[in-house]
Amino acid sequence: MKKIHNGRLLHRKAYSAVMFTLLLAATTLYAADPWVDAYRFFGRWDRSVANHAETVNSGSYILARFTGTGLGATFDVSVNQAPLPTLAWRIDDGEWQEAEVAASVKLVKGLAQGTHTVLLMARGLDERQNRWTKPRVASLTFLGLETQPGGKLQTALPTWDKPALRMEFLGDSITEGVLVQTPRDGKTTWPWLTDARLSYASQTALALGAAWRQVGFGATGLAHGGSGGAPAALDSFNFFHADCPRDAWQPDVVVVNQGTNDSSMPPKDYQPLYARYLALLRSAYPKAKIAALRPFCGAQADSIKAAVDACHAAGDAKIYYIDTTGWYNGGVHPNVEGSAVLAAKLVQALKTSVLAK
Repeated sequence: MKKIHNGRLLHRKAYSAVMFTLLLAATTLYAADPWVDAYRFFGRWDRSVANHAETVNSGSYILARFTGTGLGATFDVSVNQAPLPTLAWRIDDGEWQEAEVAASVKLVKGLAQGTHTVLLMARGLDERQNRWTKPRVASLTFLGLETQPGGKLQTALPTWDKPALRMEFLGDSITEGVLVQTPRDGKTTWPWLTDARLSYASQTALALGAAWRQVGFGATGLAHGGSGGAPAALDSFNFFHADCPRDAWQPDVVVVNQGTNDSSMPPKDYQPLYARYLALLRSAYPKAKIAALRPFCGAQADSIKAAVDACHAAGDAKIYYIDTTGWYNGGVHPNVEGSAVLAAKLVQALKTSVLAK
């Protein structure tokens, strides 16, 4: 019996050793096909062309892991025109870096050997340039990452495919991050003044530890189009751009910030439009919690609340009105400081009024 017991013990030890080896290998497994194994895309990315990923939304981002001492990124800039889109990225949760897009952008060099993580974001697009139909001048087309000699891209973390919280922010230029920045250090173009990373949307998602999609088109309302050829929100929601329908991705929470660009519409006309928009979102996202914000300027607040109340009366209790009264008293486009204040207040409101329910 003792001999059999020892055999079982040895068997368990051998099994544990094998499992440890497999787990270790899984954490250092090189990506055979980066587009399948390594890159993870967050935001609205058109992946219909092999080895290409195109976005027309500031705030869309990519996560990847790699080994080696340096990393670069390549882009198709054939349709881009000045002023060029801007990028933001960080390595291993370090300091954020920024640059204008180019065919090849060096992201980092001189890293210690080991495994590293990169978050690469479409920081700012020019909302005034065309980005809905071809040629989509205000777009970012990612072609891939390039490691330094000896380095390799690695498989994505499993948690990237199953984040604890998925969020989508739907709005206009405020959600996009337009004019978050002021001119500084020669950075005066519209893509530099736009900063999706420091917008209220991105900061809210980061504070909640969420994976997110940030969808904003300047000057758009529910029933009228806006800058860059973008259609009205009711018409654009189901498309990434004119040639790409929305995919099957499902958020846990949707934050809606509409109404600012419809401030001149009579409330009696706006409420049914907002009700249609909520119905459109509910049809697309049957299980999501939908947070309808009072626009920071207060436009159409009563109509929005009435539309939400009507949803409750019809039996949909997972749509929430977030009253932002008193949160912000600055200009139409919040700056860096204003965006931080709004994000902090929205995080608290979502925790209390949406996520806790």
